[in-house]
Amino acid sequence: MTARRLNRESMDGPELVPAPGPMPTSRLVSEVPDEAALLDGYEAHLRLLENRPKTTADTYRSHLKGFLGYLAINYPSVALCEVTKLQVRAFFLHEANRGIAPITRSSALFALRSFYRFLIAEGLSDDNPAALVTLPSPIRPRVEFYSDAEADAIIEWAAAQPGLRWQVGRVLLLTLRYTGLRMKELVNLRTEEVDLVSRRISLVGKGRKPRVIPIPHLLADVLREYLDEVRPKLAASSYLFANPKGNRRLRGRYGPRALYDLVLEAGTSAGVARRHFPHRWRHSYATSLVRRGEDIHVVQRLMGHSSITTTTRYLHLSDADLLAAIDRAFPES
Repeated sequence: MTARRLNRESMDGPELVPAPGPMPTSRLVSEVPDEAALLDGYEAHLRLLENRPKTTADTYRSHLKGFLGYLAINYPSVALCEVTKLQVRAFFLHEANRGIAPITRSSALFALRSFYRFLIAEGLSDDNPAALVTLPSPIRPRVEFYSDAEADAIIEWAAAQPGLRWQVGRVLLLTLRYTGLRMKELVNLRTEEVDLVSRRISLVGKGRKPRVIPIPHLLADVLREYLDEVRPKLAASSYLFANPKGNRRLRGRYGPRALYDLVLEAGTSAGVARRHFPHRWRHSYATSLVRRGEDIHVVQRLMGHSSITTTTRYLHLSDADLLAAIDRAFPES
């Protein structure tokens, strides 16, 4: 995208020189960066000033490239600072007609709103045309979690397997079950971040937010045994969990793919139904806390959620939960 994409030039002749007066908010054409530089600047803004993780910055950049491509084809003479909410709505109608999922369109709208806030701060636009655009709330997929019996079955299967891989794998699964760590938090967990005396894990999680996770007694005993008997057999590393197969690029630790494969194999081999992925264990941790009567704000802190709205999705109850609640309220005489 050239500077013309941001400030439209006259197609009929030389540009007229405006009368002396205050300079408009938008920058001069010669000062406007091209598309790549603009997106680079926005990405740096997200990472450095808004403290967004790289995955979020990459996702927002991808959404913006799609929007810019749509403008270039459908509104080639409209500058970014001249885009209206009607054109933003037209873009999302176009995306819906292409079959783009509601949750992806919702993410794209967040990206556009954020991008225009950046343009306004940089003096490249006066308005945020995405601010007043709304989309239907996407239907969240059903939260998938393990029941206690399913979680026990998977861990029992892992414990019964021979070899060093599953000696480590069993401890990985137990750590997922009793801490609710995200996949990246688990594979990047360093030994120094685990205090078995105080029974807590101290780490910097998603969004570079410090978080403390208490360690249950059961897991503390398992980790002590692991550090005494299993960890010395693995590659020397500052990471708590080392992959027995080793990986020089990952400095010996588990990569996300290796952890995903381990979780998938254990869940499938144990005969537990539905999909198997590391985040299902995190869902199970939160669900277990809620079902045991923990305050939702406590669960929010343990999960590291910025918004309580994110945590409330774990307030799902099965028919059995509802029946048990009624039986407690109106016991059989």
